Amino acid sequence: MKIRTYFSICSIILLTQALVAGDYLQYQVRLEPVWSRVADVYGEAGSVESAEFSPNGKYIVTGTKFDNSVIMWRTSDGAELWRQYHAHEVERVGWSADGKYVAACSEDHVVSVYHAKSGKKLMDLAHTQGIDGLTWSNKSSLLASGEEMTKNQDGTTDGFIRIFDMPSGKELKVLNFGNTTNELFFSSDDQYLLAAGHGAVKIYNTQTWELEKTLNPSYRVKYITGVFSPDDRYIAASGTSDYAKGTIFLWEWKTGKLLKTLNHTGKKIESLSWHPNGRYILSSGHSPYIFVYRFDDILQYSNDSTPVAHKCWTGDHMEYLDFNADGSFLVSSHQNGLVRLWVWMGEDPELNSVRHTWVKQQQQQ
Repeated sequence: MKIRTYFSICSIILLTQALVAGDYLQYQVRLEPVWSRVADVYGEAGSVESAEFSPNGKYIVTGTKFDNSVIMWRTSDGAELWRQYHAHEVERVGWSADGKYVAACSEDHVVSVYHAKSGKKLMDLAHTQGIDGLTWSNKSSLLASGEEMTKNQDGTTDGFIRIFDMPSGKELKVLNFGNTTNELFFSSDDQYLLAAGHGAVKIYNTQTWELEKTLNPSYRVKYITGVFSPDDRYIAASGTSDYAKGTIFLWEWKTGKLLKTLNHTGKKIESLSWHPNGRYILSSGHSPYIFVYRFDDILQYSNDSTPVAHKCWTGDHMEYLDFNADGSFLVSSHQNGLVRLWVWMGEDPELNSVRHTWVKQQQQQ
């Protein structure tokens, strides 16, 4: 009798633990796959360099490296809506804030601007070098592009960032970054423009176009990407140096304080994406995983002990990550020629309950 009672108690304990563990796992942050599509027809020998959601999240545009294509996809089912081609590889694509236009920059020294709905070309914006960086402002109609460096006879280098008014195509300003610009990113209020490239992360004041801040550790870094946090207080950037590949740098940028460096893979990181709620940072690159970090964990723990909130295997190296506006979906672009859509599953067990309450409130109005 005592033995039966003992085993019954043990069974209850184990069942309770399993239920608790199951409940925990149910609300563990994760990415779940929705669809994959071929964006670069050369597959393993191809590469999708960039992918970005439309402002309303209904569409995704991609740019590819080896078949030189710009493709418009419908988010809901991955249907291809239109396709255009460049003479050379497409490095970066992006949407205007009003969703009317998409732009693509290429190694053919041209930024091409298309009507998002039809794919019809609006204009070409000529440059002097290949273009690696491209972004639109969030609230206005500015388009920024970043060129690769040029070497001067005296041994110095130039690297120009060009600011255009759209849709007129008028060039408003030329900034000399001094080297290749790999990534451009406007702050949420468009007050600042972040430029990440070879040797530095620089922030420009968009009212005066003066250099506001230069960020760098005590050693030279070749930055691949950089992004503002959703509240514009922090900047996360990734780069390679003589010391290490695949390092993530986190700054409180207005003070210039370097808060943390993080390196878990030792491999090149191509893209960083901050979840719109500001609580998570995602990284991807030459490791076949998307890494999800809690921002609070990055601040709290040392480099070696910073926990990974989620690690999602994707099958090949990645080039770019982008969330839709509310953070419910993520798109990733890959060196195997694929573009993938993921649904974001967070850690809030009350989310559905809150949404049901909101719906009821709307129905009672």
